[in-house]
Amino acid sequence: MAAKKSTLRTRARRARASYRYDVCLSFAGEDRRYVGLVADALRRAGIRVFYDRYEHVALWGKDLYTHLNDVYTKAARYCVLFVSKHYARKVWTNHERSAAQERALFENREYILPARFDETKLPGVRSTTGYVDVAKTKPAELARMIARKLGTPKRSAYLPPEPDLLFRSYAEQYGEANLEQLRDSANHFLESLRRTNSEERDAIIHLFAHGCPAGLPENMHINTDLLARLTGASERRLLELFEGLRSLGFYTYSYKRGRDRRHVGEDNIIAVEWHDMNTSSGVNGNATDIAEQMLNTQDFAHCEDCALAALRRLDFSHLSTYSLNADVRDARTGGQIPNVGAELRKLHPLRSDQTGPRRRTR
Repeated sequence: MAAKKSTLRTRARRARASYRYDVCLSFAGEDRRYVGLVADALRRAGIRVFYDRYEHVALWGKDLYTHLNDVYTKAARYCVLFVSKHYARKVWTNHERSAAQERALFENREYILPARFDETKLPGVRSTTGYVDVAKTKPAELARMIARKLGTPKRSAYLPPEPDLLFRSYAEQYGEANLEQLRDSANHFLESLRRTNSEERDAIIHLFAHGCPAGLPENMHINTDLLARLTGASERRLLELFEGLRSLGFYTYSYKRGRDRRHVGEDNIIAVEWHDMNTSSGVNGNATDIAEQMLNTQDFAHCEDCALAALRRLDFSHLSTYSLNADVRDARTGGQIPNVGAELRKLHPLRSDQTGPRRRTR
């Protein structure tokens, strides 16, 4: 028992830095109408929410008993548990509750946030635990309460649920954007970056930020000497770093650019492609254009130094106008600038002819 307790506490400490979800929702199907509105409001606010209807593809073929246990014990920062007479009778909701309570037992902070449809008693949920009365709380208000509970910590390994600025930027650059494919590939690129170390990540960020886009959508390339000066790594070390990234989808090659009569010597060039190796996205091949858009879409919320720091911790909040509503502040007063996201949506509209269902081919 002591060993299990120690393991769970260690796992919880490690997970806090980069949960996959900000909040997971546990509810009975009979209460879906209300819970669905909460989930939609959370998603629009840029909050990563585990809600079964957003996870159809991810859940397809999985052992749900094991997967849901993982979600409710370690994948989210908070669990909102919607208590009702229907909830108490369901096998699956009680499985979710037990998993959430196992997590709560070994964490020295609140994790389960009860929201009550009625006075039904559930094992392990004490009557003295603070709760929200759903009958007196509209879905949008409950979503705002959850957002306030989460606060605004520095995010890491974060992609907004609705990265609409990524969609808008991509559509402006390439004329159209398949939203589902873009979202899937963006998540896969984030997963690739999560598996890099700080030195590898820095090299990738600087290559995409300062490289030449003439090779897009196939590749980004840069003078190796320039990249060495930007990162502080030697040219040889940079080649070693990129050579080791193939398992994450990065394909790298180098070549010499011909001599220039106005300069002695030759330029060494390094070119990088990123391939989405996950076939579920529908891309299944070179997706360098998506990686470039993720790393280079303008960050309206940060200065240059803070934008770089955000990328280093893989915080892609700036890809959503909904996240910007919370993040953009006046440099003089420090106050939040209202409706920035709405103004950006007006400036960069997504037309219906730019969001067709066609699959990308390579």
